[in-house]
Amino acid sequence: MTAWTEGYVADIPYALGFYRETVPAHVAFSAACVGKHPGLALQPQRVLELGFGMGLGFVINAAANPGTHFEGIDFNPLHVAHARGLVDDAELTNVSLREASFQDLAREAQEGQHDLDLIVLHGILTWVSSDAHESIVEIARKRLKPGGFLYVSYNCMPGWAPVLPLQRLMRENAKRVAGRSDEQTESGLELVKALMSEGANYFAANAGLQQRIEKMSSLDRNYLAHEYLNANWFIFHFADVAEMFGRAKLGFVGSATLVENIDNLALPKEVKARVAAETDVVFKETLRDIASNKQFRRDLFARGVSTLNSIEHNSILGAMQFSLALPRSQVTFKIPSPVGELNGNAEIYGAVADLLAEKTASFAEIASLPAFREGGAGAALQAVTLFVHSGQVLPVPVSGSSNAEFDRSPAQRLNRVIAEKMLQGRTFNFLAAPAVGSGIQVATTDLLMIAAVLAGEGNTAETVTAHVLQSMQHLGINWVKDGKAITDPSERTTIVTGDARSFLSEKLPVWQRLGIL
Repeated sequence: MTAWTEGYVADIPYALGFYRETVPAHVAFSAACVGKHPGLALQPQRVLELGFGMGLGFVINAAANPGTHFEGIDFNPLHVAHARGLVDDAELTNVSLREASFQDLAREAQEGQHDLDLIVLHGILTWVSSDAHESIVEIARKRLKPGGFLYVSYNCMPGWAPVLPLQRLMRENAKRVAGRSDEQTESGLELVKALMSEGANYFAANAGLQQRIEKMSSLDRNYLAHEYLNANWFIFHFADVAEMFGRAKLGFVGSATLVENIDNLALPKEVKARVAAETDVVFKETLRDIASNKQFRRDLFARGVSTLNSIEHNSILGAMQFSLALPRSQVTFKIPSPVGELNGNAEIYGAVADLLAEKTASFAEIASLPAFREGGAGAALQAVTLFVHSGQVLPVPVSGSSNAEFDRSPAQRLNRVIAEKMLQGRTFNFLAAPAVGSGIQVATTDLLMIAAVLAGEGNTAETVTAHVLQSMQHLGINWVKDGKAITDPSERTTIVTGDARSFLSEKLPVWQRLGIL
């Protein structure tokens, strides 16, 4: 590796992904959920993402929020070139990209510059140097406005404690194996499995490692290389991160993983009273991490954001709007949480889903449903929070509350680019949804059908099917149903036609409402 990498894996690209916690509307709702003022996250004018990787999530955010300028920086030229290609192909005008280090940006930042409303760092803090950490703090201190937010995610203690020797083993092995980082990762996995089968006591003493290693074996090797082979690998205690951003005058707001802010749904029942009694914010989070064996945090910090009183809270939260992100028939009331799957009350959650299937609705409208006559706004907030946490409901940005004010064309251009790239053999399983200022995950089969619609072949299930089958033949892939590849031509035509019929009648109307098409 050359000196510019600073020990970071740079010979292979990072995995493509989109993370809804980075969405400004999600940040604003997350703050309101815990009684904090959403500040500048409500209507951000300028967002900076530090270390955007391959840039798919960054570009989706920009396309879905055309009224906000998105500034992105990454030191890997491969990442910057890929992101710039998406920006240029989609003709986005609210984006500035730069290949530079965090140290470069920190040196150039001016005291009191304060030109940013939101700073985003997803999956960065753990893998960069201590010098880069200091630069991140300087950037936030000099450039984040009062009222601005910072989102940061990172690997944390205590959940990663047993894995520290595993990471070091894989990194030391990689130093001794020729080839690309993904090949070194494969070698490391083989070594780990061999040591485990040979009875190495480390694995016997840490029983949970076997499940982790099994999961690692199924993951993309590029992702694993970036996770395990970097020279810098900081597993943080929350207190250290709070102190770090405290030097930039940022205070902790809450978790962007919404369910983690609800102790009744995120902690073992025996420790809830102890956590609830703690008044020190940092120590309370430390207790929560120990209680849940936390291994990954998605934190929100803010500069000078106040706690809302009840009148302010009701006013701000009541005006927030929400939209269903999938067909009503696919809505589930089973919500994942740190303590297991939660089963929402069918009457309550069904009423919310029914309303949002009809229209985009405000929180005030949701809270006024008869289903909340007894539980009131508190029960309504929990239901909406868990729906948003599960990704089935998305908060709507303030600027997107009126279709007349919101330009959907940048997102639709990007989605066309994504569909075209899929037909060229490069699949990005996310699309921009401008009506909610966010993105949604889509299956490859959905992308094939979207390509048919964009090609003007979306009038009937039969025309969609013909286009899909032709695309599949071109790509050399099979249709997959219930985990099984459908190879018989007649059976494949029948199944694709049925799926196309469901797509046209259920998914397409929802996606059109979300502005995807």
